[in-house]
Amino acid sequence: MEVELKLLLAPEDNDKLLHHPLLDTPARVQRLTARYFDTPDLHLLRHGAGLRVRKENGEWVQTMKAGGSVQSGLHRRNEWEGVVDRCWPRLARLRKLIGNDEHWLSVLGTPDLKDRLDSLFVVDVERHSWEVESAGNRIEVALDVGHIERKAHKVAVNEIELELKEGDPAGLYAFALQLLDDIPLRISNINKAQRGYLLVRETGHAPFRAQALQLDAGTTLAEALPAVLGNCLEHIQRNEVAVVEGHDPETLHQMRVGVRRLRSALKLFSSVAPCPPALQEDIDWLGTQLGAARDWDVLLTSTLSRIDAPQMELQALALEAAHARRREAAQAILSPRYTHLMLTLGSWMLQAAPLLNGSAARFSRQSMQHLHKSLIKRANRMSEEDATSAHRTRIAAKRARYALEFFHSLYRAKGTHTYLKTLAAVQEELGQHNDVVVAERLLQELALQHPQSAGAIQFARGYLLAQQATRHADLDQICDRLHALRLPHIKH
Repeated sequence: MEVELKLLLAPEDNDKLLHHPLLDTPARVQRLTARYFDTPDLHLLRHGAGLRVRKENGEWVQTMKAGGSVQSGLHRRNEWEGVVDRCWPRLARLRKLIGNDEHWLSVLGTPDLKDRLDSLFVVDVERHSWEVESAGNRIEVALDVGHIERKAHKVAVNEIELELKEGDPAGLYAFALQLLDDIPLRISNINKAQRGYLLVRETGHAPFRAQALQLDAGTTLAEALPAVLGNCLEHIQRNEVAVVEGHDPETLHQMRVGVRRLRSALKLFSSVAPCPPALQEDIDWLGTQLGAARDWDVLLTSTLSRIDAPQMELQALALEAAHARRREAAQAILSPRYTHLMLTLGSWMLQAAPLLNGSAARFSRQSMQHLHKSLIKRANRMSEEDATSAHRTRIAAKRARYALEFFHSLYRAKGTHTYLKTLAAVQEELGQHNDVVVAERLLQELALQHPQSAGAIQFARGYLLAQQATRHADLDQICDRLHALRLPHIKH
């Protein structure tokens, strides 16, 4: 199993790494040119594998990396590597390296795979590498500078790889944090092969939504913590590039939802693994940065559309504000504080999980009982006279929903589906009310910044408030539905 941490840096900062005091031995310099292979229908990619042949020290070396996971920049993948006599894969030799792993043997056993393989893209880099000892860990540090090429298209490569040769994976985070003190860095959650496939598929940055988490009945709490938090981190980090480089409001929305899920997960585990205050403060900061941008997106794309005769003047002001907040969110993601947050969180997860005892199923059942009781209490206190009471119920519904989604595979499907569907509907109904509350605040901000547009802004405020008065959520009916809900049962 290969374990490595990938980091991006700007080319102008390469000298800072090359002369960094942590790298106090001469670098080994190599030119590495690798061809990546797959079928026209991307058979290997669809099965989570990558196959390359690279010339190293005068020899052709074929490597297949497959499976594994990525959490906060830490890549864990199966790796099989061996010398071949040509610049094209030798599948028979690869099967011998894989041994008796039936899954990956079956992936390579697809009929005519050998004949359908083709070179899809080339990765050409100059590598500076060092082997260092850090806090008892042996780490290979590599700086790769070059490009990935597919036909006439090229993308630049300028990245650091920290590969654990011996020791504790948390040591990679600790070493990266030392580098971050002197060099602006970003975590990379995709490898060179994945970047090459983006060229092949010519796809943009689509929104990445939360993936269903599968836990076995015997999963321990020590296994559940990194699985749940890792699922949240994937949701956040797989939307980073799209938020920084794109304009789709849904990518920002998904990244913000990922942060909300992470905060709910940390609160869920707080009784057994309390999050360090400084780390929690940074997570709250990120949520605030994304939330500010998302609020303007909702106003622009959803709330203002409720007005029958939207005014172009107001739309233009809201669009300008939304773009400004998105740029601020992008800068937050590119900042050293964000990288520090992700590295620190990854390290804390690795160190906190082994200290936990007990079963995930028991922990989840007790947590859901507590969350359900809290939800009913909030629902009972909802009142038309107290505008915040509905919002508190919505937050309680969201926490219960996320908690059950994290552990849904441990519960009976029918009851789980009903519970989640009801909570999602309640969130939606109460959320529409909250959107108008947020819109009122944002429109007041616009009125202060653009007094010349006060007439259009006041019209929108009045229209939305009047509409809210006639279309408000039926709080009594929502309360009755929540009272009728029954917690699903754990599978036996």
